[in-house]
Amino acid sequence: MKVSRTVRLKVRPETNSGKLAALEATGMWWDRAEAFYLEFFLLHMDMVAETPNNKALLTWAETQTVSTETHPTPLPGWNIQEAVPGLPVAVRRAVINAAIGAVRSYVSHLTRWGATAPQKRGRVPKPPRQRSHPTFYNGVYRVNMADFRQGFLRLKLFDGGRWRWMNLPVSAPPNARDLLAASAAEKDRIRRTRQDQNDRMRAEGRTQRTTDERNALRPRLWVAQSPTLVHQPDGFWLHVPFEKWVAVAGTAEEQRIHNPCLRVGTVDLNADSAVAAAWEGQSCQGVKTVWHARENAKREKALQKVARKQRQAGKPVKGEHSNRFLWEYIRNLDNTTAWQVASAIVAWAVATGISVLVFEYLRSYRPKRGLSWSRRTNRKRTYWLRGQVLRHVRDLALREGMLVVERNPAWTSQVCPQCSHLGERFSPDGHGYPSRFHCGHCGWTGDANVVAAFNLKKKWDRSFRYPTPDERQAADLRSARKGGAAAKSKGLPVAG
Repeated sequence: MKVSRTVRLKVRPETNSGKLAALEATGMWWDRAEAFYLEFFLLHMDMVAETPNNKALLTWAETQTVSTETHPTPLPGWNIQEAVPGLPVAVRRAVINAAIGAVRSYVSHLTRWGATAPQKRGRVPKPPRQRSHPTFYNGVYRVNMADFRQGFLRLKLFDGGRWRWMNLPVSAPPNARDLLAASAAEKDRIRRTRQDQNDRMRAEGRTQRTTDERNALRPRLWVAQSPTLVHQPDGFWLHVPFEKWVAVAGTAEEQRIHNPCLRVGTVDLNADSAVAAAWEGQSCQGVKTVWHARENAKREKALQKVARKQRQAGKPVKGEHSNRFLWEYIRNLDNTTAWQVASAIVAWAVATGISVLVFEYLRSYRPKRGLSWSRRTNRKRTYWLRGQVLRHVRDLALREGMLVVERNPAWTSQVCPQCSHLGERFSPDGHGYPSRFHCGHCGWTGDANVVAAFNLKKKWDRSFRYPTPDERQAADLRSARKGGAAAKSKGLPVAG
């Protein structure tokens, strides 16, 4: 399976004005070419739909829009060399591929919209427009490690009169140099392997590679792909994607059926922590807790400050961004927390040799009534943070060859993991979050979040026993008598 990641390189603000003007001109030239091909493919959407191969579609588009010796006469009015003169071949093909992707997406959205019932399909999808993000293929960009160590990247840019090579000073994250060095070594290995295979194929009279030979050409390490230039309010950025292939032993369900001793990790995400349990077969190998309660408290404190400042300022003015710096702080805090928690979970899973991570399927959330604005908003953002953590875990885990699945969260923190009877959640001091669990049937007591992680393993094994209607009714009666969260540690709940 192919996985990817992106490294962002910032063009340093001290870059001279001539190079910055060339970046602007390159974006404008790209826009003209992309608008040309978007209009061309929108007029030939039937050809886009009938040609699933992008390479064949690119070749056809060049025969219709480019004048060469083999096809000297393009379609009338569709000569790209007249609309955008001097466009390098690598840039033109990058533009064509970008336009093909945008039009294919539009065609699929339009087809899905047409197949949906009129009362449910909403607005008609809008045709694509140019995005001003030039992509640099081989031939118009170079990454020389000697130059990169000095902080430069070489691109072919349009300076207003012609396309010429320029060295751009860039700022890179700490791991960029190691990634690019490993990418250069891996590309060299693939090149040598391909050459050896070609020699062997000629000697054996073969024209097709075997499956093992094709697998040997797949990158095992991160390999840099074509960078994309992105113009943002804080300047120009180069987004460099990296790709590699990872081995995944079938789907999660296939692994569960065929490997009873599969290493599985079950994770219970909460408002202030993430509790993960490692399993090998039916044996628990350990429990890991990742705390983020401090960040949760920081967010609520910042939201209280937002509410206080808004009360002092009065009714917000439409179109104005009030408390902009506080909201930026909250967004950065949430984003950082999500990545830190996800990285800690995946690092623990890699260290324990886990193949599949099991999470609860959590989606809709309605905060309780009677809460203040800051507390209600904090709970909403905390719930949103769970989804971000799960999204990042999927991405990071797949890079390591691990799969992530979700299971129904019903009753996971209320059923005893030892005897499968309904227990009670309570707070040790009688108020606040019910963080403890006690089973009145077998007497098992422990952390409620650990209970959820243990029961997720039963959900994964398809051995979880859901409570009967009588057990649910008895639990409701105990809650009505102020049991559960209101019970103090001196009077633990008992079976009803």
